[in-house]
Parts: sequence; structure tokens; C-alpha cells
Amino acid sequence: MKRATLANWRTAPHNRWAFHHVRELVASADVANDPARVRALAAQPADFTGLRIDPDSGEAMGIDAFLQETDTDGMAIVHRGRLVLERYGNGMTADDPHILMSVSKSLLGLLIAELDLGADRRVTDFVPEVKGTAYNDATLRDLLDMRAGIVWEENYLASSGPIVEIGRASC
Repeated sequence: MKRATLANWRTAPHNRWAFHHVRELVASADVANDPARVRALAAQPADFTGLRIDPDSGEAMGIDAFLQETDTDGMAIVHRGRLVLERYGNGMTADDPHILMSVSKSLLGLLIAELDLGADRRVTDFVPEVKGTAYNDATLRDLLDMRAGIVWEENYLASSGPIVEIGRASC
């Protein structure tokens, strides 16, 4: 198989490897956690054997068949502070890095709601360093809705522009 590159890393079959090795393709920084502040979720596995997922075409299937059919690398469901389902596929484990992409917005939205930060507060309340930039009047909701008015072209093959500048700043 041809190797994953910036031109093909988000398409099959290259994404299978690339989503686990994105740091080798796209300039990024590893943000370490503080092990002293990590709290394991209590596990309370739920019975999902009766759950049937009805695809657009074909027969309804159970959760494990659905995850395999959709090539899902990992999935976790937390309900009322307890881990009720955790599954991994395609060679992934709980400790493997994996790109999150737009899942980050969902997680951030949950965090904003859980901590009652106020989605209508300005970004500058939390990151004063962006005062005077295009983020000056943006709210947390603007960021979650991807409507902060920032010019952005997600072109990983670009040789100049914002994506190159972010890459340099991340390293």
C-alpha cells in the first residue's frame, strides 16, 4: 500500500494508519497530563446486547457489529459519571494516541456545560493573550459553532499561510 502523506492521510485506506500516527504527519505538540490529577472513572458495564442499530440499508445490527462495520477505532460511553461501555478495534488500545478531530468540540461543549463556564462568555476571559486578535469579540459558543470569523483553509499541502504558521508555532 502507498504510504500516508499530507495529501491522502484523511482518506481510506491511509487514514487507518494516519489517525494513529498523526503526530508523524502534521505538526503538533504533545500536551502531557498531570498524573496526580487523573481520576479513573468507575466502571459499571451496561448490557447493550438488546441494542439494535438500523443502518440506512441492510439489517439492524448490534453494537459490536456496528463498530466493526464502521471501522470504529474506539468508543466510550459515560453515563452519570460511570463508564458503561468501552470498546476498541483495529489494533487500538485505551493508551494509544488517536486524532479526535471534531470530537474535540463535543468534549469541550460538555466541559463548558459541566463546569458552568457560560458559553456566552468571551474567549479573552479565559485566554487573555488573544486580546486584539480576530478572537477578541468571540465567545465560547462562537468557537463551538465554528463561527468566530477566523479565516482558515485546512490545506495541509500549503507552503504558506495560517496552517503553516500554526505548524511552526506548535513545534
